[in-house]
Amino acid sequence: MSTLNVASINSGPIGGFRNAVINGNPTINQRGYVSGTATSGANQYTLDRWRVVTSGQSITWADSANVRTVTAPAGGVEQVVEGINLGTGTYTLSWTGTATATVGGTAIANGTTVSLTGGVDTTVRFINGTFSLAQLEPGTRATPFERRPIGTELALCQRYHQIIQSLRLSGYQIAGNEISAPVGYMTTMRAVPTAVVSSFSLNNVATATVFAINMTTSGGAIGIVAGGTGILSAVDGTFTLSAEL
Repeated sequence: MSTLNVASINSGPIGGFRNAVINGNPTINQRGYVSGTATSGANQYTLDRWRVVTSGQSITWADSANVRTVTAPAGGVEQVVEGINLGTGTYTLSWTGTATATVGGTAIANGTTVSLTGGVDTTVRFINGTFSLAQLEPGTRATPFERRPIGTELALCQRYHQIIQSLRLSGYQIAGNEISAPVGYMTTMRAVPTAVVSSFSLNNVATATVFAINMTTSGGAIGIVAGGTGILSAVDGTFTLSAEL
């Protein structure tokens, strides 16, 4: 029996979840990165799942008809595709734009193939030009860009980074004692995340230390130790969680 290869059916992808790149049309921006803002360190994340390789460089973008076109800097902007989402075999990388690309450090032309090993993290990098609708998919042919529902794409991003806002903790506290409250994540994360607790407004107790405790891949807690005795209210807090590769 011969093998039939077709690029699409009814002008759409053949099957769902073919694209191993997350946020390939990179409109999800949980960090609130501002276009053109210089990074302060190497491999700093900007738009979700995309990090700028060289410190001090930046990305910019333009939006049109629900397509975001990113301009990659000379040092590149890249995404590390988690190996658990890859099987051993041939993959095709495609995009729209003028950037050059590498997969796992090997230069690859638009719409051509690369051999990948299942279970191994693989870096897709775009360099010195524009790109949009980035897609890394199994097989030897590039198919039309897969548009997943925005809620699904956000959840995929939140496996690696998420921000939980409007946290609140209150109670009567004796100086030096700790009170805490659990915080559930929006989705299970890739690994136990690094947590940054910020933005709390403290009422009634002048000094207090707020911190993260009991972190797991699916939840954690916030704790507060007050410097004085009395009713303590801590409101409008933010939990920033990172489990990036």
